Amino acid sequence: MIAITRHYALGFQLPSMRKFGSDTRASVVIEFAFVGPLLIYLMLNIFVGAIYFGAFHKLQHIAAQAARASIAGADEDERSNLVRQSLARSLEDGTLLPASAISVTVASLSADRRHYRVSLSFETQALGLRRFPGLATVLPATLISSYDVRSGGL
Repeated sequence: MIAITRHYALGFQLPSMRKFGSDTRASVVIEFAFVGPLLIYLMLNIFVGAIYFGAFHKLQHIAAQAARASIAGADEDERSNLVRQSLARSLEDGTLLPASAISVTVASLSADRRHYRVSLSFETQALGLRRFPGLATVLPATLISSYDVRSGGL
């Protein structure tokens, strides 16, 4: 039979092995040292993804409003002007999407010019999230939203 004894040779008492194995006071600190950075990285990626999702949602909403406004235009130039006016009205609040980073395209899709596409593209560099390299793994450089409009019905 092997017994764990206390050693007094050095002048102090060493803790027994049973106490050492059952002491769990600092285990949470050690676990957080491993898991904490991963949780912080995950939360930052969630925030970045939410900002991109919000920007894309707003871009789609603005493109839909611009496409609806362009229906009143008689020719391509008038449609383009109506789209730009709608875009300026939609971006008055100045939240999330700066107007300088959005480009507008109104193009005909058919020979009779009754079928056309309103397309908005947004350069995501204007969001400022690319200043932190390695923060998020997949960040698109451009967000594009387009709507096809057919005037006069089917």
